[in-house]
Amino acid sequence: MLIKHCQLTDLPKLSLIFDEYRVHFKQESNLEASTIFLRERIENKQAVVFAAIDEDSNDMMGFTLLYPMYTSLKIKSTWTLNDMFITEKYRKFGVATRLLEKVEEFGAETNAQWITLKTGVENTKAQALYEKFGFKKDEGCYYYYLQQ
Repeated sequence: MLIKHCQLTDLPKLSLIFDEYRVHFKQESNLEASTIFLRERIENKQAVVFAAIDEDSNDMMGFTLLYPMYTSLKIKSTWTLNDMFITEKYRKFGVATRLLEKVEEFGAETNAQWITLKTGVENTKAQALYEKFGFKKDEGCYYYYLQQ
């Protein structure tokens, strides 16, 4: 398994798995919009995408998408792990673990203060993996959002 920092040349395969991810989370398939969205994020350096590649088949096994953020109080950059998805065929092969290892390494390389993420309360498998990596559940803050 190879973990790759995705570039524009990876868009054809990345867009397919990204669209699959969106469908998995009950969104309507839209490959064109998925491609445009990813192209804009990568071109404008608004996100970093890592993908796990099966070296035998060259299939994209999974991906993770990170957005840059900042902490004013610490005067440093941070990363938000916003999306991670492993295709059904490649689950239980350690793909998520390898992607998280890369995310952790990337956070250290970029001198980030921290990496944040959120997951559904029902997603206990992911929670266990995140906690195994040392992610801590924030018990001291409420998170709010304003629907637009």
